[in-house]
Formats: sequence, C-alpha cells, structure tokens
Amino acid sequence: MKYRYLGLCVPGAEELCAKILDRRLKDLEGPILSGGSVDFTTSVPYSDLNLFCFNNIFRVLYTAPAAPTPEGLAGFLRAVPGSPADWPACRDNPKGARTFRLVSSCCGQLVSVPKKARDAVEDRLRIESGLKPDRSLPDSEFWAMVRADGQGWFLKRLTRHKAYDKLLAPGELHPELCYMLCWLSEPKPGDIIVDPFCGHGAIPLQRCKRFPFAEAFAFDTDNRMVDSSRRKLPRRENVHIKRQDALKLTDAFEPGTVDAFITDPPWGIYQEVGMSIEEFYSRALRGMSQCLKPGGCIVLLTAAKEALLQALNNTPELMLARRYDILVSGKKAGIFLLKK
Repeated sequence: MKYRYLGLCVPGAEELCAKILDRRLKDLEGPILSGGSVDFTTSVPYSDLNLFCFNNIFRVLYTAPAAPTPEGLAGFLRAVPGSPADWPACRDNPKGARTFRLVSSCCGQLVSVPKKARDAVEDRLRIESGLKPDRSLPDSEFWAMVRADGQGWFLKRLTRHKAYDKLLAPGELHPELCYMLCWLSEPKPGDIIVDPFCGHGAIPLQRCKRFPFAEAFAFDTDNRMVDSSRRKLPRRENVHIKRQDALKLTDAFEPGTVDAFITDPPWGIYQEVGMSIEEFYSRALRGMSQCLKPGGCIVLLTAAKEALLQALNNTPELMLARRYDILVSGKKAGIFLLKK
C-alpha cells in the first residue's frame, strides 16, 4: 500500500528535507518541492516514518488547483464532498479518537469559510471517519488548505504536538530546525560534538535524542542559559554543560580533537557581542577551526550571512560545502556547512 504525504518545513529547507527523505525511505516517490513543503509517496506508514525535519506531516486525501484567495479556498471546499478523495484513509484515526475538526487555511493563514461549504465537508467526514465534529478540543484534524502556488489540499493531520509557544522558551530554536542542523553534520557513533553557543540547549538536545555520539559539549557565557540547558539535556557522563567563552575554545579542547561544531551563534541583531559581528565571526571560526579534526565540520545557522562569508574568507582552512537560504520566524537566515 502506498501513502501520500505532505510535509511542511522551514521555508527554504525543502531540498534538505528531500535529502533526508531519500536517505530514510528506500521506495521514495517524488518528492515534489514547493515553498515550505515536500509532497512525497512511500509504502511506509506514518507510525514508522520517524521523520523529524517537518513541522507538520499530513496524509494527502485530495488535491486540485485553486486560487490562493479566500474565495478560491471556498470553491475548493465546495468541491471536496464530491471529489475522489482518499475517503477510506479518514478512518485511520488514533486509538480512542471520537471527534474531529475541520481547519481552513489560505496562504498560511487560518481563515473562515462559508458555513454551507464547511457543513457539507463535515457531514461527509462524519460518515467516512466515524467521528463527530468538535471545534474546540478534537481528537483528530482535517485541513482544507490553499497555498500561494495555487494548489488546494484536503489533508488529514498526522503530527500531534502542542503549539511551540507553550513548549519552548522565547527565542529557542524549533526542534525540526535543530534536527536538520544535526543531520547535516553526518553523525557517527564516535563523534565529539560541540555547541559553543548553546542557549537553551535545543541543538545538543536533538543530537542526544536522535543521533549517535561519543561526547557532547554545550557551552554558553550566560549562566541562565547554562542552567536552562542543564534542565533539558540528559544527565549522562558523556554530556558536558558548562559556562565557557566560545571565543576561547582552545582553553577547553586540544587542537584537532572535535568532530563537529553545530551551533546558532549570535546574529548581531538581538545580542551585543562587544565588537563588530564580522570580527566576532572571524574569531569564532578561527577557534573552531583550530579545534576541529581534519575532515571535521561546522554546521552553523545565522542571519548575518555576509559577515559569516567574510569571516570564512579569512579562514582559508575551512571550505563552504553547502548553503541553504531559509526563513526563521519570517527573517532571512542561512544554514552553512563548513568543512576542514
């Protein structure tokens, strides 16, 4: 049996997600990349996908062209009850599920739709899914979505997690983005990995949860961040969390001993660094390069892309292997993979 999915991701990271899919799924069909999404097909059921690069994953029930306007969404919704949607998939619900709600979205924004069109879809869903409508606290969600590229989607949401504003500290990176940063470092069981700007520990947490390593180090100069990381990261002998200046890494490591630095340094926007951001990045890269093993890598997220590239020009032993221009909370940023 084949399953068609739509995975929503960080805008600009579609190619990276496709690489992860290709490595993970032997029978991958597609994928089709669009702004902030990947449309793909596989025989692997959702329970076995174990994909952590997507913000949300949906089962595709039906798709057709639709104008990217509220009126276009309403027209698409009116066509859904009589469409050749994958209605049998509507019965594949979480154990104990009794209720559902229909969510309508246009170009990434939740919108209201005509009551008659909504009621018609809900009536068909009630019959096909065996669930009852509940617009407050449902067990399952179905989505009618029109995206900016002019495509309409009728979907069943598979991921189930709380809103990140309730789970994460202000400014903390989302788990999906941290997962992609860690994946880019080509993890191996013997790796010594370091996040010298760990903040709340989001990046080392994903490395500890999802990937192999020998030793992990999480550093920050802010004691509050160090304490926050200590609360989140596993208490293991090979996980080290301490206050350490990221510009003095040679105080913590012998030259050529680190396999990978995976980090989100200050962007020079919200945080003062006490010098120009160009000088800050140059000093940071020099220190990381000194500590890296030959063939080691640095995976770095920043909005100060030009400052990073200028610093990279001053660090000739490092080469730019890959770059992904993305959006983080609506702000232009980049993921950079540097290799020694």
